[in-house]
Amino acid sequence: MKILLINYGTSNINSIYNSLKRIKKIQIFINNFKIKKYDKIIFPGQGHIKNSIDFLLNKENILEYIKNTHILGICIGYHIFFNKSEEHLKTQCLGIFKENISLLSNNCCYNTYTPNIGWSPVQIIKNHKIFNNLPNMFSQYFMHSYSSIYNKQLYSYAISKFNNKTFNSIIIKENKFLFQFHPEKGGYYGYHIINNFLKL
Repeated sequence: MKILLINYGTSNINSIYNSLKRIKKIQIFINNFKIKKYDKIIFPGQGHIKNSIDFLLNKENILEYIKNTHILGICIGYHIFFNKSEEHLKTQCLGIFKENISLLSNNCCYNTYTPNIGWSPVQIIKNHKIFNNLPNMFSQYFMHSYSSIYNKQLYSYAISKFNNKTFNSIIIKENKFLFQFHPEKGGYYGYHIINNFLKL
């Protein structure tokens, strides 16, 4: 199995790299856009939306990869598939999902910003084989300030809550599997959901 791991230059890819190596014997290629076909592509977490999109622009084969390969997007690697993000509204993202990523961490009363960092529940609301051997509710590690607000979208498969807001913690559409949390830091259940993705 050949996996392309994207490194935007600002993200820490060591955790996801080590998780992949621990789960299965696979070939991992980092930023090798010359190969025409991969089995899986992973857009890891951490980073700024503008820097991430700037890095991806005009990369050879990137649009073909997105159309034809199983995609795992984590945190910022989830946000890039939306139209825009409130993190930097002047940046046009990939636009696969025709809505914007919203700020979750603002406090209306005190004008302060507290990111969502730590373990929080993930509630599955729609079945998919990527959830094999997972309970309907499990905890995962989050580290973010922005996300897609839950509004009963067809692509919503799991939800979580922060700052009195419900957001989409797992989005699935066709070949795209987007996690707001960091499964590579998510212990037992994080291990299983990555393993299930590799089996798709």
